[in-house]
Amino acid sequence: MLDRLRRALAPRIPPEHRLARVNLARRVLIVLYTLLGLWIFSDLLVALPSGVLSGRVLLFDITAMVVLAAAGWLVLQLIRRGAIITAGYLIAGSFFLASLAAALFVPVYAGQAIFGYLFAIVIASAIVGGASVYPFAALAVLATLTDTLTGLTQPLSAQAFAASLFRSIVILGVAVLLDLLSRDREESIQALHCQAEELARLARTDPLTGLANRRFFMEQLEREFQRARRYRRPLSLIYLDLDGFKAINDRYGHMFGDEILRGAARSMRAVLRATDLLARIGGDEFAVLLPETGEAGARDVAAKLGRALAAYGDHLGPAIPPLSFCAGISELRPSDETIDDLLNRADEAQYAAKGSGKAQTRVAQSSEARSTSA
Repeated sequence: MLDRLRRALAPRIPPEHRLARVNLARRVLIVLYTLLGLWIFSDLLVALPSGVLSGRVLLFDITAMVVLAAAGWLVLQLIRRGAIITAGYLIAGSFFLASLAAALFVPVYAGQAIFGYLFAIVIASAIVGGASVYPFAALAVLATLTDTLTGLTQPLSAQAFAASLFRSIVILGVAVLLDLLSRDREESIQALHCQAEELARLARTDPLTGLANRRFFMEQLEREFQRARRYRRPLSLIYLDLDGFKAINDRYGHMFGDEILRGAARSMRAVLRATDLLARIGGDEFAVLLPETGEAGARDVAAKLGRALAAYGDHLGPAIPPLSFCAGISELRPSDETIDDLLNRADEAQYAAKGSGKAQTRVAQSSEARSTSA
């Protein structure tokens, strides 16, 4: 129960929302200092020369300005440290207490205290969010009704009580409305974030197999290529092409062929490490990026992939010819300047393997390619 209350009053701000909330808090501070400036301007240039302000009211104004300015400075420090929730409560509480003090000690400001209460509620909703508006709304209603019932600022009467009750209803209504708007805002932001993530996923995923697509594979290859060169770490690449896939498509249709591709992708991905990347780069062609893997390790991986693909094919029944692939392997060399060097060697090795028959793997070497069985 207490944990739920804590989450409601101090909701967790997702990392992707933090920057927006920080910018909002800074804008609130700008509004705060603008209001303080207008307050000082009205006191010094309008009310003070005309003699409207008494000494007590002027003393209260100066004290309130200093306190709010100090609170604003402290809030700025909290924002810089990332304590957004604390900063929001501090600035909202400062305005609430200033308004309460005005209602208690400066009768001329008693009627305007509701605006300070509402401003505190708005700040809490904008910066903190969640159910933070309700403690301020409840305190504002309590202060308003107490002031009326005790006759601190004006004699108790039916008219005064009705006005106080109306102000309380307005305060509660604003709090509920802001809470609903805050929830709607958070849900909208979350929905947009989910949509952005889904679009990003679609942009890097092959829609048929669920593997990485060619674009994302190239991006990851470039990243791993630069990392491997910088730290002189091994990096290998496998290009593989399914054998006889066109014949399966022609005999059983493209829908069955698509199912074969999906099953082949699942079976091969299941035997790879989490750090390896399997991608479909077009048609029945796949590529495997192997960080921290040399030539010998890449040959082992190619053999493992071949066994996984064959095992998947065995489950399809005797009517389907055995599934296999031809693969070309290339390893990063010190002389490689771009990923094209690595890609071209893997492509040439695969082409050579394809010309040697089915289930062949060729390793690109500095002199000549060596043929092994996949």
